[in-house]
Amino acid sequence: MMHETILDKKNLALKEFALSLHSKGIAAITLHTTLTIEELLSFHMMISEKDTPMGPALLEVAEQRGLRDIKLFPLDLSKFKFVEGSTRRDGLENTFWEDYVSGLLEGRLEGEDMGNVIENVSPEAIAGVINKSTPGESAGKSYDTVIASYLGGMGPEDQKAALFGKFLTMIDHLTPELKQQFLTKSFTAPSMDADEVVRLLRELPVDDIDRMMKVFNEQSSLLPEKLKNLVDKLKSSSTDVFGEIRGGGIQHLDDISVDDKIVKSFQEVRDNTYAEKRYHEDLKKMAESPRVRNDKMTHELEAACSGEIVDMAVSKIMLELLNVQSSSREEYQKLLSRLTDFASGFIETGRFSEICDIYNTLYTHAQTGAFREETSQKIKSFFGSEVFLVRLIDAFQMWGRHNKEGVINISRVLRSYVITPLLDKLSEENNTFVRRFFLDVLSKMGDEVALEAVRRLDDPRWFVTRNMIYLLRECEGSKFIGRIRPFAKHHHEKVILEAVKTLLHFRTPDSISYLRLYLQSDDPSLREQTIRLAGTHKVKEAVPYLIELLEKKPAFGAELSYKGSVVKALGEIGEPGALKILHKICASTSLLHRSELEKLKIEIFETLHRYPVQDVKPLLESGLKSRITTIKSISERLLNSSGENRD
Repeated sequence: MMHETILDKKNLALKEFALSLHSKGIAAITLHTTLTIEELLSFHMMISEKDTPMGPALLEVAEQRGLRDIKLFPLDLSKFKFVEGSTRRDGLENTFWEDYVSGLLEGRLEGEDMGNVIENVSPEAIAGVINKSTPGESAGKSYDTVIASYLGGMGPEDQKAALFGKFLTMIDHLTPELKQQFLTKSFTAPSMDADEVVRLLRELPVDDIDRMMKVFNEQSSLLPEKLKNLVDKLKSSSTDVFGEIRGGGIQHLDDISVDDKIVKSFQEVRDNTYAEKRYHEDLKKMAESPRVRNDKMTHELEAACSGEIVDMAVSKIMLELLNVQSSSREEYQKLLSRLTDFASGFIETGRFSEICDIYNTLYTHAQTGAFREETSQKIKSFFGSEVFLVRLIDAFQMWGRHNKEGVINISRVLRSYVITPLLDKLSEENNTFVRRFFLDVLSKMGDEVALEAVRRLDDPRWFVTRNMIYLLRECEGSKFIGRIRPFAKHHHEKVILEAVKTLLHFRTPDSISYLRLYLQSDDPSLREQTIRLAGTHKVKEAVPYLIELLEKKPAFGAELSYKGSVVKALGEIGEPGALKILHKICASTSLLHRSELEKLKIEIFETLHRYPVQDVKPLLESGLKSRITTIKSISERLLNSSGENRD
């Protein structure tokens, strides 16, 4: 520091100077204004010498050199004492960090080092200092600094989750008044953005979630309802949402947003006084009244009155009101608008079944109701709007991992609206996990997906073309086989394999020709994938070509690398005609590639259980005489399981 100004930590010269002093056992230095250039140069030479003494001894050297305007403060380790299992006793002098936090809250210091304090000091201790401090005029700014240090710090996700746990502990130990101020600042105007909220939620331990919900329940008047509803939804999910997100390493979740209007409304409530002071005191006493002893009944009552349950009940009532004969077109349109407002809100917490109920009811009224035209128009203007569809697909990404069935159900119900934007999103998405999820959802939606997918086959992006071929196969788009066939000679390997796989799926006459073509490819990767394809689809017609690969003589061991895959593919097919070449390999010897050949023989015996027992019996009997322990063990097990008793 220079007086009360903190020097720039990023200045490399200052950093090197500090490190140099530290290496000499100096904790601090004071430079007086009367310092001369000669003294500064002499001091620099002193600390640059290799054999300079350290700590208190360095002060004597400085005095000998006449450095009167440079005062050194050595690091005296004798004042430090460690006793295992003990903590600092009350009554001792305040530590440096206590002075620092007090100075921050009183407005005398900046908060640059608060992050270091919260990492190394218990949250209970920090809460104690905050409780005892006398806030200055900039208390609000100081509180923001403390909150940001806990909730807005940079670092690994698990570290942020740990800091959030510390933050909750610190909140628990604040006085009621300070707790209210900190919570108001933390949740009505979050220090982190929506992305930070998502990443934090997926890393929180269950205990911290429970503690957070307890805080929410105790201070519900200060918290945004949508944020509370969101956590309620996550907590009540049928699966372990947080554990699943942590385990899957999901990196593609979208924003959990808090409506700006909600935040603004809470700020307005906070900034304005609507009743006299005495009335507020009465309300505070009411809020602090003891809870009833019947905790079970209390929890049931709280659950029944939660925002999510209330919204659902109101939505159902409105759906029933649609069936009531009304002479007013205006009243009916108001009901429609209110219902679509609820549907819009349900998106944020992934309540897809409620959205389906609303759509299905409106669709029925559009077919047989009194106000068919109005209902049809409302369905198109709301469910077909770009705003709704964008938010819905974003919700798919957010909630799809633990409510996949709900996503599939609503996609089927709204298929005429969601197919195109879903395919657009699939084409734009870079995350392979998200693409796989969208493919799975689209593949359950039937012929309409195939009609749209075939229009996108010529997309210049190879993965888009590959995905469209996949959807045509999964949606039984056999009538588009003529459009798929040219891609069996595409320039990208994965497109080729998807096209050949689709031809095999639909059992086209030319599928075997393409399979043979790529089994003979000089591209090792393409050949390997084609071998696996033949085995997965159990293509008996491919057996002669697979045998050709086994009979091909190895060139200095290079060809043995893929023969294990050929053996596995033949085993998947289980055609007895392949046993002759397998027997030949097992009877062969090799001096140059002995270890590779032994691995291949073991691979052969590990696949023999897929062939008819009587056909493999001679090979198993020869395996009993093998010097390879694994082969002998496999032979004994298979013969015994077939009822052959050996002496």
